[in-house]
Amino acid sequence: MPALGLALFLAGCTAVAITRLPAIPNRAHPVAEIVRIVDGDTIKLRQPSTGAVITARLTGFDTPETWRPGCAREQALGELAKARLAQLLNAAQDIGQRTHGTGKYGRLLLELTLDGRPLADIMVAEGLAVPYDGGRRINWCQRLANR
Repeated sequence: MPALGLALFLAGCTAVAITRLPAIPNRAHPVAEIVRIVDGDTIKLRQPSTGAVITARLTGFDTPETWRPGCAREQALGELAKARLAQLLNAAQDIGQRTHGTGKYGRLLLELTLDGRPLADIMVAEGLAVPYDGGRRINWCQRLANR
């Protein structure tokens, strides 16, 4: 599938063309630019036609917090998850997307597949995330202390 021109801009990473653009709800032109990876399950998107920046929560998994983590181990694993998300997005030849409306914090809910494989499955299989369906989040510090 030909690249549609979505550029991924990350500090310390090169730009890369991404296919199957994440759509911005209620917009006629579904082109978005990933402008920042916030953490392992949250990204910021800019719609070029309006310049509006929105936050998208990646669905199907939960990663440790990098902002206000509960403990040092959560912070460290959260940073690994964030870095791995950047690597995965940069390496993917095809990025599929499906939007699921907006969540309780007003974020776009966005499900991604990378080269046909759900991003959630990859992050969970690598131990950087747990499955998550929007319910109660786990206590990462307790989970990591029991490892």
